Amino acid sequence: MNSFCLTNSLIKVNDKLGECPVWNDETQKLFWTDIDRGVIHKYDTKRNRLKSYNIGKKIGCLALKKDGGLVLATETGFSEWNTNVGLKPEFLRVYEPPSPVMFNDGLVDLHGNLWVGTKGPKNQAKLFILDKDKKLHIKLEDLTISNGIDWSLDNRVFYHTDSGERTIFKYDFDPQTLELSNKNVFYIPEEGTPDGLTIDSQDNLWFAIWDGWKVVQLSPDGQLMTEIELPVQRPTSVILGGQDLKTLFITSASVDLPEATLYGEQPMAGDLFAVQVTIPGKKANRML
Repeated sequence: MNSFCLTNSLIKVNDKLGECPVWNDETQKLFWTDIDRGVIHKYDTKRNRLKSYNIGKKIGCLALKKDGGLVLATETGFSEWNTNVGLKPEFLRVYEPPSPVMFNDGLVDLHGNLWVGTKGPKNQAKLFILDKDKKLHIKLEDLTISNGIDWSLDNRVFYHTDSGERTIFKYDFDPQTLELSNKNVFYIPEEGTPDGLTIDSQDNLWFAIWDGWKVVQLSPDGQLMTEIELPVQRPTSVILGGQDLKTLFITSASVDLPEATLYGEQPMAGDLFAVQVTIPGKKANRML
């Protein structure tokens, strides 16, 4: 098992709730969101330049579109966004504010569908599919904080985190019908809560542990491969990017941490971190 520490962040952003990093391999840009502040960050790795956009509402996750731009799952529903036009009118309203439930983490499958969960009071959250016709279908119910998801390389296994249960679950997945079956517990940390995750090109899982001060890599059979300790308590999500897909980008949060902690023990809380790894990731799927 490999173990090492990161002592510095890549970019000082002080996100309240940094989440959902997405790597665009065509433009070599990293996108992620500060959920609570309603901000989209765009980091141009070629120019080492960060630009941030406030869209005026909370953003649970974002997804790349094949024709450019992003699809956003917000606190109320779904919209398209790009750097030229900004936020387009909402094409699907789901929740009327103020709602105790909002959209959270999500990922696009091989068919171009967006799988996106919600968070809210216990057992009131769900996992949905937003299909290519922009229709919404329920896949899982009775969740609390639907979080990181991804598929195995053969597209036969589906991983899903319910942070309310502090658990990553593993399902059998039918790539034709998109049906989930045979739910099993894959991982429960000794401390902290699993959050966002990604799978690399050898089927290993990388994921952040909220309140765990670390990011972890597990093999498909659940063996601990790598542990990266961080100078922040609340890492939130991970994605593999960079020119060779071997840069692990890590988002983090400062939300609900005492002010004395932010200025003392954790001045990098909410920053973006990055580390080089040996096994590359996968290119992101895009919505049609």
